[in-house]
Amino acid sequence: MRSLRWKIALNFLTLLFLTLVAAYLYLHQAILNALGLPWLPPFRAGVLVARLEGQLLLTMLVVLVVMTAGTFILSRGIIMPLTALLPLTQKIAGGDLEQRIEIQSNDEIGLLSHHLNVMVETLRNNFREMAEERNKMQAILASMSDALLTVDQVGRVMLLNPAAETMFGKKGTEVEHKYLLEVIRNHEIDKLVKEILASGIPLEIETRLFPTTNQLFKIYGAPIISAQKRVVGAALTIRDITNIRRLEQMRTEFVANVSHELRTPLTSIRGFVETLLEGALEDPEVSRRFLGIINKEAQRLQQLIEDLLALSRLENQPQRIRPGRAKLMPTLEGVLATVNPLAREKGVNLEVQIPAGLPPLAIGENYLSQVLLNLIDNGIKYTPAGGRVTVRAGLENDGLRVEVEDSGIGIPAASLPRVFERFYRVDKARSREMGGTGLGLAIVKHIVEAHGGNVGVTSQPGQGSCFFFTLPVVTEGKAQAESPIPEKAQN
Repeated sequence: MRSLRWKIALNFLTLLFLTLVAAYLYLHQAILNALGLPWLPPFRAGVLVARLEGQLLLTMLVVLVVMTAGTFILSRGIIMPLTALLPLTQKIAGGDLEQRIEIQSNDEIGLLSHHLNVMVETLRNNFREMAEERNKMQAILASMSDALLTVDQVGRVMLLNPAAETMFGKKGTEVEHKYLLEVIRNHEIDKLVKEILASGIPLEIETRLFPTTNQLFKIYGAPIISAQKRVVGAALTIRDITNIRRLEQMRTEFVANVSHELRTPLTSIRGFVETLLEGALEDPEVSRRFLGIINKEAQRLQQLIEDLLALSRLENQPQRIRPGRAKLMPTLEGVLATVNPLAREKGVNLEVQIPAGLPPLAIGENYLSQVLLNLIDNGIKYTPAGGRVTVRAGLENDGLRVEVEDSGIGIPAASLPRVFERFYRVDKARSREMGGTGLGLAIVKHIVEAHGGNVGVTSQPGQGSCFFFTLPVVTEGKAQAESPIPEKAQN
């Protein structure tokens, strides 16, 4: 501000000096004219004129000194308010928008101070709104389960949301300003982005991001349009649709399986009915045999529908399953009474190896009965004559483990992970021949898991299978001594 004061003073004094010089020359000539003398240089027109000129120069010098002092005083009055503004404007320029200029005057400086205060207030409000919008945007991006990635007009990454950082295992700051192909080694996505940037049209594809996995992703890309209607970038949302496609495939397979399972008995029933109507009804022996087959197929159809309804209830309304309480041995005795005729008919021995004093299970008796019935019935069906089905139980950690082991045909290793799927059969022809619906083990799995347990199977072809499930127990009084499962059953 000193330079500004000196500029004001020097400019004013220069103008004043020139004005005084011009006045001096004018008065000098006026004196010569009044005396009738020609033009002469200063102090060359005689003593009287020289004395007048000296007085005139002295007066001009006094005026110059006085005006110089007045100029400095006046410039100080102008500069001081501006000097007071300087530190405040420096803080504002540095980003401190909480400053307020307190200069009360009615001149231009006061108006300038007011305008500066209004400008700072406007900037403060704008920055506050921008911060709020930024926080909202960050919250929205953080809450998105889909990965979001944006690129600029040349394909360099600008932003990753937290889901994208987790998906790619990289922080946004690490990949910022890198080309998309450096971040995602996928030429399909790179081609998609280039087409969006070139055409300005939203596009989508389904692809595998990572060649080492079977995960399937849906990529939706949309252009980022500026206020001037130019494409300045693209935004990609990336969604993992592996489970969706798997569920769609399961649904398709389920519909196909249900249709096939329903069609088989219906076709059989219709064929025998048509045969009876065409004349076989006249033969009592043939009629009885055909009606017996029709009755068997109808029962199979009814069992299939009942199993489907039970499975649907377990899958769609697990919250409606109320916690129950059932003792293993009494429930097992009821199940054995049901399956004993089938076991005797096939020549299969049933063995029970269950210690006394086991605590009750946290499951309803009807559900436990259904689980045991399905497992034991399967064991009997797939065990040849002279074989055995053994039921074991023992405490394990915080639950009770129950095993149903048979000496039957066994299950190939490739089929073990799928035996609890709906309609999955290791040997489809043999399973249908035995009257199975392909839903029993799926029902077992849903019942056990709905009650906080787990199921599993171990098997070797030709050596039998061991199906097991674990359920939580209801603790009563003192903790029961743990009864381990025999070593053979654990293999």
